Amino acid sequence: MTKTSDEVGERLTEIDIVCYRWGTLYSVQDVNILRASVARHLTVPHRFHCVTDDPAGLHPEIAAHPLPDEGVDGIWRKLGTFRHDFLGLQGRHVVSLDIDIVIVGNLDFLAERPDIDLWIARNWARKSGSAKGSGSVYRLKVGSHVQVWEDFIADPAVAVETYHGKTRQIGEQNWLQHKVGDFTFLPEGKVVSFKRHCGARGRRLLGIDTSRFGVARPPSNAAVVSFHGDPLPRDVMHSRHGRWRRAPFVAEHWHL
Repeated sequence: MTKTSDEVGERLTEIDIVCYRWGTLYSVQDVNILRASVARHLTVPHRFHCVTDDPAGLHPEIAAHPLPDEGVDGIWRKLGTFRHDFLGLQGRHVVSLDIDIVIVGNLDFLAERPDIDLWIARNWARKSGSAKGSGSVYRLKVGSHVQVWEDFIADPAVAVETYHGKTRQIGEQNWLQHKVGDFTFLPEGKVVSFKRHCGARGRRLLGIDTSRFGVARPPSNAAVVSFHGDPLPRDVMHSRHGRWRRAPFVAEHWHL
């Protein structure tokens, strides 16, 4: 197998980073914070891309790309990363990042194992039958696994109806599980869940809400903390949020 220009030996010499933003749930500032966080924690040369419906206010070092309008709503849009020649990056390695992550450690591990076409974080859902891979962080060699997008866009209504999650806006992880199935997971403990791994959840004990005490902390070897669902990083930066403890590490790492 011939190596592409961004591969040398057993390590990539450059990487493309991509995130998606549309609507109002995440601000342009959130994207700029993500770019700055990547820059602080990734020493491998890289380019940062944002696929968006509104590029106004993005940092000048972010390459903005228009969000295609193909009648697909919700997180399903992110399956577009699996297009043939996505963003003109055929054969290159692209790391897809959710905006609602906090980077707390070195990301250079993402340049390892260039032989892997799809390298994905493990999903932490406990429900039986849940997708095994998490869309929060994954690395894809563009042009591999094109069936993920092509089979979806051929009849998205059927795919959404069959594989959606709690709402029809989500479910891309279920579709990815269906089309790929046998995943290679990122190194254990590098990408963790705020809810599962950071001591974040409080309990009701003898009428006392334990989220009032202590703080949430990521494991010492973690590089990325995923805030899947509720809360978002800003919700716990300075105070507890519902049953979730305050997370001072957010203020330390989640900034420009």
